[in-house]
Amino acid sequence: MLWQDIREKHPKKWLVIEAKKFHQADDKFVIEDLEVLDIFDKSFDAYDEYRKLHRKNPSKEFLFANTEMPLLEIPTTQWMGVRT
Repeated sequence: MLWQDIREKHPKKWLVIEAKKFHQADDKFVIEDLEVLDIFDKSFDAYDEYRKLHRKNPSKEFLFANTEMPLLEIPTTQWMGVRT
């Protein structure tokens, strides 16, 4: 499903979504196909669900976002150094 379709179907909601098809272009994570996993009214509820899903399936690409955002743009971050 495309972001624009999701926004129309779920106005003014917080969503937990899975990126099914995506690629990186320049410094952005470009999502081509999404699946809505859950719908919330409050951001902290969406974030809690996102964290649970990410802990269970760290290899999948989960996101949480508000449908008020006209574009779903996710910048990529390069990590450098030692992480503990």
